Amino acid sequence: MFTLSHTMPVNTEKPSLNQAQIWQGLLLKAENPVPFLDAMSACTVIDRGDNWLLRNFTLRGEEMQERVTFEPKNRVTFERTKSSAMGTILNEIVTLDDGDMGLRFTFTLDVDGLADGSREEKRGEHTGRDPAAGGIRRDEYPIRKTIGIVSDRFQVWMSA
Repeated sequence: MFTLSHTMPVNTEKPSLNQAQIWQGLLLKAENPVPFLDAMSACTVIDRGDNWLLRNFTLRGEEMQERVTFEPKNRVTFERTKSSAMGTILNEIVTLDDGDMGLRFTFTLDVDGLADGSREEKRGEHTGRDPAAGGIRRDEYPIRKTIGIVSDRFQVWMSA
């Protein structure tokens, strides 16, 4: 099992996103992560309740399933229930040292064929085996695009 964590600033572009806007983007990502991850080709929510949903998805050709739970305006937890990389992924809204908003992505996964404590695990070769671990840098753009925030590099997305 390995743990990989990465924190990134959200407000690298103007206008700045507030916590409510970032949270809305994370909710949209939980519902349909396809625009957020290049390696994901399909996702279907199959059940839902108060502050959770269950979804089937296809990631690099593998059929997977996750239970997604919500801690409003704070954290989304993705718990794998069917996958060759079992474990959890956290998406958290955090306050950075400079007081700005950030997103922290933490992956704690047990990847089939990757021995605990192995040299491959220590060198970080697991990120190629779980495509979600490689997709963390793309989150700011779809969140901005989806909620319609305009900046020099981002265009407004309007649903018809």
